[in-house]
Parts: sequence; structure tokens; C-alpha cells
Amino acid sequence: MEGSLELAKERIEEERKISISQAELHAARESYFQALDSNEDVVKKKYTYAWCLVHQNAKQDIQQGIPFLFDLADEKAVQKEALYCLATAQYILEQYTECRLSLKRLLAIEPHDTKAQDLKALVEDVLRREGALGLAVFSGAVAAGGAAAFAFGLALLRKR
Repeated sequence: MEGSLELAKERIEEERKISISQAELHAARESYFQALDSNEDVVKKKYTYAWCLVHQNAKQDIQQGIPFLFDLADEKAVQKEALYCLATAQYILEQYTECRLSLKRLLAIEPHDTKAQDLKALVEDVLRREGALGLAVFSGAVAAGGAAAFAFGLALLRKR
């Protein structure tokens, strides 16, 4: 069940290329609010609005779509799509830990979802690299602190 990093990167790039105009976003928003008023097709309209939000270029728009997708992750009719869309949005926003949790939930429902497996592999690769980078930075800071303490100690010894 190992995923493909390259396929996941390509899919993310394709997702980022999708261009939703402000008019389309506005229409999806209006449609969602009308569905709330009439109580018809609310789940479908909510998903469409959330999808449009997370396919915007502005990070605040993407962030605005995430709570909708969290809600939709409990709706059987769109659960898998909502979880994948949520994970993709979280990846784009560099919320890698949250992304991994969304993918874990999706893969519990649909273990053979190759798109989710690929994105999970990509996320785990990023987290591994970030962990290694964090360790290197920490080690460098400790070494620099140790060197400074050693130099200070030498300076004190020379003064005596």
C-alpha cells in the first residue's frame, strides 16, 4: 500500500491549476445559501461551495473551505470526496499533520484509494524531511551553544 510521491505531486499541481473565477465562487456561495433556506440539496451545494473555496489562490479562501469539508466528512454521500478535498487543502496550506489525519480517516473507509495512498506518502515524506531538518537545526544550535560555552570557559581560564 505504498503510494507514489511523483503521482501525488502531479495531482497537487493539477489541483492548483484549477481556476475558479470569483463569479463561479459567488454563484456557488449563493446556491449554498439558497439550499440552506429551502433545505434542498444542502450537502451537494455545501460541497460545491467548499470545493470552489479550496480551489482559490488565496490561502484565506482555502482556509475558509476547511470547516465546510470537516462537516461534510461525516456525510456518507460525499464523505470520501470531502476527506480527499480536505486533505488536499491541508497539504496546500502546509498543515501536514492534519492532512495525514484526514488521509488516515479516508483510508480507513477506502483502503485501496490510490490517490489517498499517494498523497499520504507525499505527506509522510515532507514530515520526515521536516523532522530531519528540525533535528539538524536543533543539533546545530546545541553545537553552537556548546562552542560558545567552551570559548567562554577558555576566556575565563586565561583571565586567571
